[in-house]
Amino acid sequence: MNAFTEIGRVTQVNRYPVKSMRGEALESVDLRWSGFDGDRQFAFHKTAEKSRFPWFTARIFSEMVLFTASYTVPASINTSAVRVALPEGGTCDVAAPELCARFSAAAKTDVGLIQVGRGNFDAMPVSVVGQGTLDAVSAAHGRPVESMRFRPNIIIDAGHERDWMDKCLVFGDAETGPRLRVNKPIERCAFITVDPATAARDPKLLRTVVEHFNNQVGAYCVPERLGVLSPGMKVWLA
Repeated sequence: MNAFTEIGRVTQVNRYPVKSMRGEALESVDLRWSGFDGDRQFAFHKTAEKSRFPWFTARIFSEMVLFTASYTVPASINTSAVRVALPEGGTCDVAAPELCARFSAAAKTDVGLIQVGRGNFDAMPVSVVGQGTLDAVSAAHGRPVESMRFRPNIIIDAGHERDWMDKCLVFGDAETGPRLRVNKPIERCAFITVDPATAARDPKLLRTVVEHFNNQVGAYCVPERLGVLSPGMKVWLA
């Protein structure tokens, strides 16, 4: 029989329909074996790039974080269109030719769109961060640091994910609720220097994370039991 320790509650559940674009804060989401239903299902990529990381992201074009992607029919992700709210106002479909043309001009190379039902992930399908870690980063940096710089799927209102490694997080009912195994810390890159509200860069933030946190903020997880996750759920450590 598992021993459970209550460690906090879920404060945010986030999904990012398009890799590197601003995502959606959700009232509930289905946790599947491949991660959150619909998370990072679309991604823009440099069509001539043959490396393991062909993605066109905010590391190349910081203004990409100002584009907001959302499903038009959240209850039916498999058939739903994805609308993109543009920074200057107005919207377009994620597959609109003018969007690829705009990103191609910024990249100075051809950029295309890919859709992968299981998600376009750099490593593992679910990310989690504790509010304790976010507060510590802000303190070390000397000013508030927005959580969305780290693009977490789940924010828990207390604790540090370094204390959860190789253990399980269980949500809601400890015996039957969705369950994630915390596998490894997330090593950070220049993406976190991009302000999610303005797209301005703050190179000092990456130095803060490297010097004070061994370049690790957040943790990757894999599902062990499926279910629905919502803000306000109790979180147990097993």
